[in-house]
Amino acid sequence: MYHVRFISVTENYDSDKTKNNTGGIPVTIQFLKNEYYSRDLSQKSKSAKYSKMQKGEYIQKNCYYGYKKEENTLKIDEPAANTVRLIFLLALQGYNYTQIIKELYNRKIVTPERYKKEKRRQKIALYSPYIWSATTIKNILSNEQYIGTYVMRKTVIKELGEKSTKREEKDWIKIPNHHEAIIEKEVFKQIQKQLFHFKIKDTKQREYFLKGKIYCGYCSHTMQRSRHKYPILSCRHSEVDTSFPCYHLKIAEKEIEEIVFQMILKQINMIKDTKQTSNIEIQTKQKVELQNQIQFYHKKKEILYEQYIKGKLTEEQFIKINLELTKELEPIQNKLEEIDFQLKYSKNKNTLQNQVKDIIKDTPLLLNKELVNFFIDKIYIFKENHIEVKWKIKDFLQKRQ
Repeated sequence: MYHVRFISVTENYDSDKTKNNTGGIPVTIQFLKNEYYSRDLSQKSKSAKYSKMQKGEYIQKNCYYGYKKEENTLKIDEPAANTVRLIFLLALQGYNYTQIIKELYNRKIVTPERYKKEKRRQKIALYSPYIWSATTIKNILSNEQYIGTYVMRKTVIKELGEKSTKREEKDWIKIPNHHEAIIEKEVFKQIQKQLFHFKIKDTKQREYFLKGKIYCGYCSHTMQRSRHKYPILSCRHSEVDTSFPCYHLKIAEKEIEEIVFQMILKQINMIKDTKQTSNIEIQTKQKVELQNQIQFYHKKKEILYEQYIKGKLTEEQFIKINLELTKELEPIQNKLEEIDFQLKYSKNKNTLQNQVKDIIKDTPLLLNKELVNFFIDKIYIFKENHIEVKWKIKDFLQKRQ
């Protein structure tokens, strides 16, 4: 009917040669067999990989900064290794994270991400390729790979499509003296003793509802929160260069919380005022009617094809009538697509209203973590207290144009 030819080589099946034969159960069973064979092969492949990891024979594709993969062995990548040595040397001299970042910036040393992209000749959009993060510095200073210990299976993906999560250290695979070291073990041990000096001392914890949501509107880095009586959010990535537009970009936490809360209140009022009563019932009925019409046309096409196979229609007659049916069917399919979208929108809106009711309940409406996580994805801060919010629910609040 749709002029599709299906060929299965191993089963010796060709739909062009057997017009009225589907291939039968043998073809279906063979496909099922092939699928289970592929799954079994995948499990065996994983087992073989983990076995190689235990023996130190498996080298991951993406090497840590300072190393490169050659003939299934780890070799020192000298340009990057020199930067690693410099970071350890600065730490030995008593530099903290901020001072190390400034020193690397002054020497115009590119970040590991930029370095790898340049080696692969790939383009990358970064505000500045020389601004390192404190997390990157900390990870380098605490990484056992640099003393010759190969570490694997640090993360795991529990469900397909989810982000990887960190395993407990006892579940990691560690192979000592696996490759050439960049840093001496004594130096590494000394740095580990010093690392606690770089950490911020624990103070009285205050509930921070906007944690992980606030970003600099100029360089897109996460803004840091100072732990004072009246906390301030600032972009620390611009501290290395006064020419950055986000240099000294700051905003009081209390001020941004008030602004965000008022914006959330407006969204809640928009949702509560939306009338969503009989729309779902009407649209559902319209959808069923359109589906019945489409089914009717498909049935007519099937009968038409059967008449063609039996020789009651010539190929020209078949093509002509089939084309006419297709033209009649097209506006109905387009209408169904539109109704389907409207119905989905209505259902989402209705669900959204119920979710908002559950969140606010009968209690006084105050800013809380649940409210922030439900409504907000990211908040971008600009100078003069200009704020842009990326909403999680914007698709529900805006109809398709």
